[in-house]
Amino acid sequence: MRAILNIALHDLRLTFTDRGAVLWMFLLPIVFATFFGLVMGGASSPANLTASLTLVDNDGSVVARTLIEELAGEGIQVTEMTQEERSTTKGLVRTLVIPEGFGDGVLAGKQQTLRLEKEPDTMEEAALVAQARIVSAVTRILGRLVEASAGVGKGAAIPVENFSAVQVPDDLVLVETSVAGKATVVPDGFAQSIPGNTVMFVLLVALTYGAASISAERTSGNLRRLVTAPTTRAEIIAGKIVGRFFVSALQITVLVAVGIVANRALGVFIGDHPFQVWLVLLVFAAAVAPLGVALGGLISDPDRAASVGVILTMTMAAFGGCWWPLEVVSKTLKTVALVFPTGWAMRTLHGLISFGQTLPELKYNLLALAGFAVVFSLIAVRSLL
Repeated sequence: MRAILNIALHDLRLTFTDRGAVLWMFLLPIVFATFFGLVMGGASSPANLTASLTLVDNDGSVVARTLIEELAGEGIQVTEMTQEERSTTKGLVRTLVIPEGFGDGVLAGKQQTLRLEKEPDTMEEAALVAQARIVSAVTRILGRLVEASAGVGKGAAIPVENFSAVQVPDDLVLVETSVAGKATVVPDGFAQSIPGNTVMFVLLVALTYGAASISAERTSGNLRRLVTAPTTRAEIIAGKIVGRFFVSALQITVLVAVGIVANRALGVFIGDHPFQVWLVLLVFAAAVAPLGVALGGLISDPDRAASVGVILTMTMAAFGGCWWPLEVVSKTLKTVALVFPTGWAMRTLHGLISFGQTLPELKYNLLALAGFAVVFSLIAVRSLL
């Protein structure tokens, strides 16, 4: 066991002496995930979107204050400002302006206009949430007006005392919802780019630097010299596989840690179970680490081994759902994705991040990844014997 760890740690140290390897392990995955996450929709959760709304009340009437109270609720965050504060505040994305005379006009039965002002780059989904909440609040105000108009002559203004005295009853209809099956929302933004790029770059490093290093050791005779040392062939092979796993595990740990920091500091969406995401990625690393060793054992030229590793990585990433969600492809391509470990990894990560599933529900996906680890390990043993 000690020989296995010594070989693995030696390979880990060699990897970190290569600046290119470090670049591909840590920097480029973050850059790619950030760029494509912003391009594909940003940091919002597809299932729990909250809209912010700045509100300027130029009226101050009882009706206006009631409208503001109705606005505050699930799915929207209301911030009140004066007109002067609004003019000096930067970064506002949408503002609802209640005009002067709004309350008197409503009670008098005159049409009133609420103005929702949006910036050009406002997120459309959040704007729809805000608009829906405004319509709901206006509808409830209309209900109050109907009750307050009881006993008021036709064409006469509704007394403000009548409006204030209206008692809002409890909702007569209670709707309870539960999910029947998996969510149908398509992961986008960081919910797609973070797991997709992490899986792809873990695979890329394992199949390029992993394969090239094994191939170079075969060509230089280092593997033959290891055989003459007081170690068995099984320890050498196991050490090489564990060494590639250590590299991937460290890469995964750093990338998940960066994701957690981005979530806390910037609101980047990474799901509710980062520890479980980390565990799934470790299982994926265990599945692909022996593939890099097998590739290096089968190809004697290091440059060719690295090139083949790139081709295999791009193929597995494309068909496995790293570049686009598997939810948008045909049923045939969804089946093809399961031929590759990337497909099982992305299905599992989307389950955790976007669909609210837990590891016990995804245990068969993890077993499939474990199966890839066994098969690739057997190939690695055959290629290095």
